Amino acid sequence: MVFVLLFAASGVSAKSDAWESKKLFMSARSDTKKGLCLTAYDKLSEAYWLDPFNEVALSEMEKMSENYKKNLTKWGYYDFMQKSYAKGFLFYTRGDYAKALFEWEKILTLKENTEVRGYYDYVSSELKKGKKKDEMEFGGKAKKDRELEAKEKEQRKQRKKGKKEKKVQVERKPPPPKKQQPVIDNAKAEEFYNEGLKQYSQGYLKLAIASWEKALKYNPGHTRASRALPRAKKILQESKK
Repeated sequence: MVFVLLFAASGVSAKSDAWESKKLFMSARSDTKKGLCLTAYDKLSEAYWLDPFNEVALSEMEKMSENYKKNLTKWGYYDFMQKSYAKGFLFYTRGDYAKALFEWEKILTLKENTEVRGYYDYVSSELKKGKKKDEMEFGGKAKKDRELEAKEKEQRKQRKKGKKEKKVQVERKPPPPKKQQPVIDNAKAEEFYNEGLKQYSQGYLKLAIASWEKALKYNPGHTRASRALPRAKKILQESKK
């Protein structure tokens, strides 16, 4: 019975990740139409991180990069701002943050741009904290903004709730001692999951499978790894036929 409940909970979480991935993808499409391509790319990267089988998100990221590469020369002749935005976008998505900042400075010197200003301040701040490339992948500023908005929303909710409720002191018995749980290393599990994600996107199925198995070794409850692993094995098996 316990196993059935755990399996059901894992399935619900996996569906939740897939649903969140789809929502991010649709939001990214909307941002692209508004010309907010930096924001859109961050949302697509997080959508792919949440669901490594969201091939549409990966394809959209590649399409955006190719479009900017293809039009760079054309924009260079008559649209300085668009050229700098494109170069900044490509540098940012490659993790070359110093060059991205340089291109964004060109834009902000000529004209204020809310999105570019936000990314300029975000990347500058993260670099000052000593953040490395891998620590700023999968969601970037768009994810940080969304998490901050959710946190502020929850704080407003709690403040509102606190005003309505009267504080009552209630004596409570101390909770029973918790049963000792197996040691779980979430950081290691996440590290191997991300490594497998990159290997999968590059077509290295066997390496991705090995990485996701290691992720589950460090955290058997890692839902994204437990969902990705059997599907990757199935794809590998079918490719051998």
